[in-house]
Amino acid sequence: MRHLTLLFTIAGLSIGGIAETHAQSQAEMNATAEADLAAAHAKLNSLYKKVLSTNADDKQFCSDLKEAQRAWLKYMEFHVKTLFPLKEGEDPRTMYGSMYSLDVATAQTEMIEARCKELSEMLQN
Repeated sequence: MRHLTLLFTIAGLSIGGIAETHAQSQAEMNATAEADLAAAHAKLNSLYKKVLSTNADDKQFCSDLKEAQRAWLKYMEFHVKTLFPLKEGEDPRTMYGSMYSLDVATAQTEMIEARCKELSEMLQN
């Protein structure tokens, strides 16, 4: 019976992958999400600068893009606030638990990745 259990354990590791079966602490998951968010921000900034430099001769386009990017950043800020609403003085960790930082970082990363796709499409046109 013990050999059968070992066999199923090994099979599970082979199918699911070792990394997937390794439980992470909340702190590790938060750190991973923050690193993903930082990488997404870096990619966003790089693409934004590239779109600006590619269109540097079109002053109106660059002005409009800068305004659109400021508006988009404000939109992202407020959109995330609507995903995790808080009344003044409320502690987000009390309202949403220890996953709050992870959830916010994940939401922001997803939005940034979508914006990166939009900026990439501008470079292709």
